[in-house]
Amino acid sequence: MKHFCFFLLGQLAIPLYAQSAFTRITDPTNPVVVFANTAAPYKGLAWIDVDGDNLPDLFMSQRFLFHNDGSGQFTELNNIPGAQSGQIAAGSSWGDLDNDGDPDCITASANSALHINGGDGTTFSIATSTVPDLIGFPAWDCVVADVDNNGLLDLLFVHAENFHNTGPFPCKFYLQTSAGVFEQQTGYEFTDGNDPYTIPTWTDYDLDGDLDLFIGSGPGGSTGPDYRYKNLLKENGLFGLQRITAAPFNLLEDGQVYNFIDYDNDGDMDGMLTNYAGVKSRFWKNNNGVYTLTNMPFTTTANAYLSNTLGDVDNDGDLDVLLSVDGTRQVRLYRNNGSGGFLPLEIAGSADTTTCSIGLADFDNDGDLDFATNGPLGGRALFRNDNLTNGRNWVAFKLVGVNSNRSAIGAKIRVKATINGQPVWQIREVLAHNSFQTQNDLRQHVGFNDAGSIDSLEIRWPSGLVQQFGTQEVNRFYNITEGEPPVDISVGIVDPSREKPSFEVFPNPTPNLFRLDGRSAPVPIQQVQVVDHLGKKVGATINFIDLNQYGIELNPDLPGGAYWVRAVFENGQMVTRMVVKN
Repeated sequence: MKHFCFFLLGQLAIPLYAQSAFTRITDPTNPVVVFANTAAPYKGLAWIDVDGDNLPDLFMSQRFLFHNDGSGQFTELNNIPGAQSGQIAAGSSWGDLDNDGDPDCITASANSALHINGGDGTTFSIATSTVPDLIGFPAWDCVVADVDNNGLLDLLFVHAENFHNTGPFPCKFYLQTSAGVFEQQTGYEFTDGNDPYTIPTWTDYDLDGDLDLFIGSGPGGSTGPDYRYKNLLKENGLFGLQRITAAPFNLLEDGQVYNFIDYDNDGDMDGMLTNYAGVKSRFWKNNNGVYTLTNMPFTTTANAYLSNTLGDVDNDGDLDVLLSVDGTRQVRLYRNNGSGGFLPLEIAGSADTTTCSIGLADFDNDGDLDFATNGPLGGRALFRNDNLTNGRNWVAFKLVGVNSNRSAIGAKIRVKATINGQPVWQIREVLAHNSFQTQNDLRQHVGFNDAGSIDSLEIRWPSGLVQQFGTQEVNRFYNITEGEPPVDISVGIVDPSREKPSFEVFPNPTPNLFRLDGRSAPVPIQQVQVVDHLGKKVGATINFIDLNQYGIELNPDLPGGAYWVRAVFENGQMVTRMVVKN
């Protein structure tokens, strides 16, 4: 039987560095850094805005949820129901599974599950019974993605052979073929056979407009095959996966986390894989579709690497790398040198015990990336970015799909700016899994160094729509809804005293006429839409009355059923209410 090596004493072998690059938050009144964590050694986290207030909240596997109150403070909410302990590993993945305007999630543990957001971000219901043969399934990790570009998020749960108390079992893979209908898929190696499937990543590594699949399958201290597939949706018009067997993706690995990013800003996606102790980690430089293994400071020797995650933590216009090593409490930082390589090791921060997961988010909305960690007991920690950016410029984007899935997972952002006197294009991809059992904030953060503005902005949506925009200001938060121009929400998002707006709809149910009343909201409504379960606009006449009140008439030819009224407030917050047409 193969097992991960638990290097719990390994932290003694790494020298203690005098100073960390990030500031660790230790306020004992902040529950996110003092909560009673579980002892499970391998578990992740997710940064996700559960209630639409433009502050990333924090989910700590296996079940702990914390609301971001602003100004660096968090409140512990009720545990995610059904996301319980019971094995050594737990992951999660978040996205708007029912396209109703708020994020839902799937969790991987001894009993994997599907959880639906009740609408306010504080209550979640268990909907695992809607997914065939999932109840009781033990999974190491999971991920959501719209792999067939039908506007609905699909599900993948991976099972690690010999690492669970039951099994082994093949992985569980589901396409959401219509709203709330999940159809189990077979016919692939990972759905039909057993192996230590560890961390799954859907990413468009070849930038052809569909999401490809990479599954790290590390045996833990030895080598074996990883599972890498090209999505044939764009080639054939139908979803299908073809195993990638060509070099350099034909090597045996001890694979954990795959990430594909444009680290050198040359317009294509380079690749990174953290391997466990059985073999060195990999970095592939992409030269116009030719992937070349390239030595980096973190690929020279084998190590028990788990997480790798990438973000521009110093806002200088290129992506940096954060890594975790099993059994050590330090998070390693390698900053991009801007010349095709990375600077020597820095310690980003240290937890109390071993860390395995690292998740990035600008949790305090000050324009730089912070991070959290998780691991057994004291491996949970929060780190704030105070000293790395030196006044360099930045922008953050939140995307909302309409014909694409509501969370815009799979969308790509390309931005051009003049950095250090040179025109530079940068790429970001919206994904629901970017690290070891972990998800970074869905907002896309881009550093711009000394650039005083964005010259060009392009959004490539999963639906196929391509939007292009001209000059945009830097040091701003933007919301972009598919098919619409960017909306600057910076004034509202940085105001720590803002209240969560709300509105009511009545009568409800209604034949076709009803009223929206938002007079209790502290800020004006900027836009009102009526959408269906896919987030697509439906026929409706919307008339402004006064003081955040609107009269709405649904088109008489709309079939009866549930629709959603979406109001975007001037501070960028979005609130959705269901209305039933009878």
